[in-house]
Amino acid sequence: MKKNKINFLALIIISITLTFCSKGDSQSDSQISALPEITKYSVSISASEGGVVDTQSGTFNAGTVITVTASPNEGYEFVGWTGSDETATQNTLTVNSNIVLVANFRLIPITEYTITVNAGVGGVVSSGGTFVSGSVLSVIATPTSGYEFSGWTGSSEVSSVISITLTSDITLTANFQQIISESNYYRSGQLVSNNNISSWFDRSIDVNGVKILIAGEAGGQPKVSNEFAKKIAQVFKLLTNKDAVGINKDAQEKMIKILLGEIGFHKDLPTGQRVAYGNAGQYNPNPLVDGGCSGYSGLCELENTLVLRDMIWYMSPDNSGRKGDNDIIEVFEHALHTLQSFGTRGAVDGSSSALNMSEDEDISGTELFLAMKEAVDNGVFGINDYGGNINDRDKWPILLVEYQYLLTFGMWEIGKELWEGGSLAPEWADKANTASGIQQNNPLGYALFNNYISPVLSKPDLSELRLIFQDNDQGLSGYVAD
Repeated sequence: MKKNKINFLALIIISITLTFCSKGDSQSDSQISALPEITKYSVSISASEGGVVDTQSGTFNAGTVITVTASPNEGYEFVGWTGSDETATQNTLTVNSNIVLVANFRLIPITEYTITVNAGVGGVVSSGGTFVSGSVLSVIATPTSGYEFSGWTGSSEVSSVISITLTSDITLTANFQQIISESNYYRSGQLVSNNNISSWFDRSIDVNGVKILIAGEAGGQPKVSNEFAKKIAQVFKLLTNKDAVGINKDAQEKMIKILLGEIGFHKDLPTGQRVAYGNAGQYNPNPLVDGGCSGYSGLCELENTLVLRDMIWYMSPDNSGRKGDNDIIEVFEHALHTLQSFGTRGAVDGSSSALNMSEDEDISGTELFLAMKEAVDNGVFGINDYGGNINDRDKWPILLVEYQYLLTFGMWEIGKELWEGGSLAPEWADKANTASGIQQNNPLGYALFNNYISPVLSKPDLSELRLIFQDNDQGLSGYVAD
């Protein structure tokens, strides 16, 4: 009986267990069949010509967030998306449908801009033109002699050389102003073409108030070499050296103003120095005889625009050229003639009357004339080659010019070194070849030189002169344009 009870209980337990298991399985099956299916969408991502995208196409679950970035190639620019209203290159999308997305690009349009560059009075500028947008250009303003750069109109840059990146049309004007300082007068320029001056002088160099006119091929003669012209220019620089010992800078600067025709007895007529080949007689027609200038275009007019003394002759007298010291004398003498005819008078206080050589006035009482007369009377200055009559007024201009040059050579003690045999007697006596000799034999000339000439004309170093002319018209001149 007891055993039957146990079995009955076991059956009850088994029945309950089976009932619970059956219920559990039925519930699990019901849950699995109730889960929704996962939705997937197709996403197509591409780029047009001219760029790339960083995300690949594919199939994505609904709700997936995708970020796509469009990158243009060089020379292209991004213009927008097909399939999206987004305007930025980076596009973030939530996948909730099939998507077709295209990044669009285009060639960057080539834009050209024009830069117009003008120059005010006193300078030149580099040229402008039309260039592609973004071009980087250097614009250079260069002042002409006697002027300095003062700024730009159209740019806030202060340098005369500026860099411009073109992003629009630009108009620039370089402005210049005249130099007021002493550099306005102590200036030397480049050798330039001067065909507009005359058919005879086709080049020129401006040096410290003097325009050196260089003869080209004319009248059957060859041109003067550029190198020889520069040697002449260098001599003028040496004779007007403001840093030389004993120079009165204020007086010397005044002399240069006189040479320029800004002030003084030949106001409005600048000073010229002519340089030509051989001698005047070798030209056909002879430009120095009456009416001869008319044979060359502009030559007669030139004589009305400059004050001119005489000529420096190149390759004279036999077309083989002077050598060494003789070449120095040719250039040095005539450079002094020009400076002492048109520059020294009026530079130092009292010199306007003391150095007067006017052909229209009685100058027999001036310090210059009296010094010359003393030199003649004392046998220092011989004038037989000039007619021998100191009272011949027609000869006074040339006598006074020659006297000053010889006096200067003696005071600087250059003549005794340069003249053949150390003597130019009888035109200039050997006893006056030194400063002390002039002091003894021509004291009025000694005082005249120290008072009016020495303060404004600088003595060149003889060794430097010889270096310049050692090879006639070849080699370096030492000339540098300021």
